[in-house]
Amino acid sequence: MKKQTNITAGGEADTEIKGDEPIAQAPDETASAGLMTENAELRSALRLSAARDQLSTALFAAGARTPALLCDAVNADLQIADDGGVANAAALVERLKTRFPEQFRRASPISIDGGAGRSTPAPLTKDALAKMSPAEITKLDWAAVRRVLSEK
Repeated sequence: MKKQTNITAGGEADTEIKGDEPIAQAPDETASAGLMTENAELRSALRLSAARDQLSTALFAAGARTPALLCDAVNADLQIADDGGVANAAALVERLKTRFPEQFRRASPISIDGGAGRSTPAPLTKDALAKMSPAEITKLDWAAVRRVLSEK
């Protein structure tokens, strides 16, 4: 049944129900094919987006400074597996590392503590010398002791 509403000249609504017309018509074949094509394109775009996210995460873990830029560089070479992941992610990361090494952070060198033992002692003063024992004074640098004692 189909419901049809007509507005009369006086502004009143006149509703009539017709039972011999179908309520919904079947969509034509071109619209259906168009929707199926659009659906397939959207699914493909989603898979590509998920694959790019996975590759971007792998690049970030490898120390990439600009993962999105590097993803664009290898976008055509992405091989998407059946599960939606990138099948060749490790190979792409290694290829990008060799081709664009400046785009990856270098590991920080291990400290060898080259400045160890170079701390400067507190400056020697007359008061500090007065508090020291003769044994402590003999261990000091005599040039520093002479300089402190010669100061006014």
